[in-house]
Amino acid sequence: MSKTRSYGIFLIASVIVVTVFVYYRYTQDMLSPTRENEVSIRSGMPVGEQPEMKSVSAVVTYDAYEGKMDTLRFVVSLDQAGGIQGIKTLDAVTNEIPEKKKEFNDRVNVILKGKKLSELTAIDKVGESSRTTEAFNKVLPELQAAL
Repeated sequence: MSKTRSYGIFLIASVIVVTVFVYYRYTQDMLSPTRENEVSIRSGMPVGEQPEMKSVSAVVTYDAYEGKMDTLRFVVSLDQAGGIQGIKTLDAVTNEIPEKKKEFNDRVNVILKGKKLSELTAIDKVGESSRTTEAFNKVLPELQAAL
């Protein structure tokens, strides 16, 4: 019985060590701070053929509901031609994607991917996120000015 108990303790300790390692690796990537200015990003293409991408961001405070003010950071990744490659909606304080904004992020990326940021005037309501859409439209001139 002593061998079984020792094996069980060893197995539990191994699982804990592996779990902590995986958790640390995952959260390290997720919690890295977002830059506010331009950032060069490289894809997996050969060095001579890699297109540069640019990110612009802007912060907006808006009435989320019934007088509760919310502050978001919109980060737009662009290709060399100014085409939108991705949009992230982050909490301006924590730089994390709020749970309620994940659907907005998914849908706005489908709608705007490939369109030129400089040519956008405003977007229609995205899913159920009318206030988030209004916040994006409010900050759109600031994003365009950062180009």
